[in-house]
Amino acid sequence: MTITFIAHSTPEPALYGAMAAILAELRALPLCHLPVTHDAKRFANARQYITAQGHQLTSGLVWLERLTGRDAGAECDINTLIERALKEDIVVPSVQPMSQELAQLTAEHGIKVESLRVVKQRDKFQLEDAVSGKIRSNGWGRDAFGRWALGSVSQPVMRTGKTLRVALVGDFAEHRDSYPAMLAALGDAADALALSIEVVYVTPNLIGSQLDCTLFDVDGILLPGVLNSAGENPLAGQLAVATWAIENRVPLLGINQGMHLMVAALGQQALGAERVVMHGPSALNALQTSLPLGNPPQQRLGNQPVYCQAGSRAEQMLGHQATLRYNQRWSLNPLLLDALYSTGLRISASDEKGTGADAIELQDHPFFVGVQGQPDLQSRRERPNPLLMAFLKEVRHANQQRDVSHAALTKSVRLKHPCFSMG
Repeated sequence: MTITFIAHSTPEPALYGAMAAILAELRALPLCHLPVTHDAKRFANARQYITAQGHQLTSGLVWLERLTGRDAGAECDINTLIERALKEDIVVPSVQPMSQELAQLTAEHGIKVESLRVVKQRDKFQLEDAVSGKIRSNGWGRDAFGRWALGSVSQPVMRTGKTLRVALVGDFAEHRDSYPAMLAALGDAADALALSIEVVYVTPNLIGSQLDCTLFDVDGILLPGVLNSAGENPLAGQLAVATWAIENRVPLLGINQGMHLMVAALGQQALGAERVVMHGPSALNALQTSLPLGNPPQQRLGNQPVYCQAGSRAEQMLGHQATLRYNQRWSLNPLLLDALYSTGLRISASDEKGTGADAIELQDHPFFVGVQGQPDLQSRRERPNPLLMAFLKEVRHANQQRDVSHAALTKSVRLKHPCFSMG
């Protein structure tokens, strides 16, 4: 049996395992992966990919599922890797060349090793033989949404209508280099709807006039929950984005912690900022937005069933029962949800026990929907997630409505007194 070892010496978590996944798909081989670490200070979301089975892995391994449809599985140790290689050919990604320990073990067990490394030439990635230097693959690149494509990365989709501006909270580097799933899933939905969209990156520390200038002409806002920001109050900017969407009636989709931020923003607007606090100790005069799962805190990971309320937006998008991918550590405080019922906030989906808030929506708003799951982790190019599809449809509708309203306000009319038109 043979281990095809692929070394990609790059710090970006989003690139880890991508070329190995491509080769595994081309050769129809399983991909096994060893534990890997990245600079957590530089890449806060380096390890946020959750598999269907609930394994939390380096974010770049999402490409294996997207490209092959196969679950990445758990991380292997060296002995497990050797046992697997004694039974079948495997592909193994790494950020460094093969270690001496692994090289010695493969030699002792008579396992063949094919050693390749990833090289980059003119924005294209190729596989090169580590011994001979011979190029062993075609050039692969990434499109505007960070997705991998062979050769030219221009999309063959025939797009119609005007370009929509979609605000995505988080900076460009974070989405492209650290956590690539959300940007890729947004591209999947846009392709399926043949929409031309411009992504406006909103750094989480923008507030006040800077935020107004950034968002004043966007058609929709996507608030993911995996992005961290620096500063004394890292959530202030994200709360400001959610508040802006409420006040300006702009379509907003919140993911995971993004849903919690939406509820916090609505609560601070309706009940007063001093009464609503994010993850922290509750006070007598404060309602905590989120509560930890379990004691000690637990996680809800992997694919889980979700049940939608009849007549809700969630049911329209997902049906009565669906499966969502979860990376959940916190649940929404039911006391706060009860306090906000009068504002039109509703729980639109719950777990199989009928408890908790797996999705929320705000009545009398064009599109104010939050989900606890991670729909981006279930999206593929040929099978976009219906939540993101519904969001972009509403973004398109909101843009059309705004154009009609603007046209009505600026349409030329015949003046009653022609002299008023002079000068």
